[in-house]
Amino acid sequence: MADQKISQLTALTALPETDDYFAIVDTSAGVTKKLAANYLYHTWATHTPTVTASTGAFITVAGKNRYFTLDGKTRVLSGTVYITDKGTAADVLRVTIPSGSPAAFFGSSWPGSGFCNLGALRVQLAAGGSYIEILKYDNTTVIATGASINYSIFYELE
Repeated sequence: MADQKISQLTALTALPETDDYFAIVDTSAGVTKKLAANYLYHTWATHTPTVTASTGAFITVAGKNRYFTLDGKTRVLSGTVYITDKGTAADVLRVTIPSGSPAAFFGSSWPGSGFCNLGALRVQLAAGGSYIEILKYDNTTVIATGASINYSIFYELE
């Protein structure tokens, strides 16, 4: 494609090749910078997490995560957990994250968001942690037979 002003662009390729880039030209300084197309487009990956409880054990539970990593550091993750039979599981729901260790977030945990058929959720991921912790908004357990839990979080990798 020939050089064009941003205002003249009408379409971009849906799936850019790995060596594609956008050139940004500072006409006042005569400087050209390249921006890799993969900074703007990301492929979602899937991850099957291990779902546990801080107390007891599930009889039947399933989870699925989808995520992408931006610029090698920022992870965006969304997931779902279905509890068919809670067994003796209780207290905090724990869902493992894909590989990588979360960096510190102002000395605290990374906040997330979520909802389920039981109400709003409190979602958090500790710095250096390997799993997301999920409770109901009032800090009571979300673990119940028949619960359908959806959550999202973004965090920086160390």
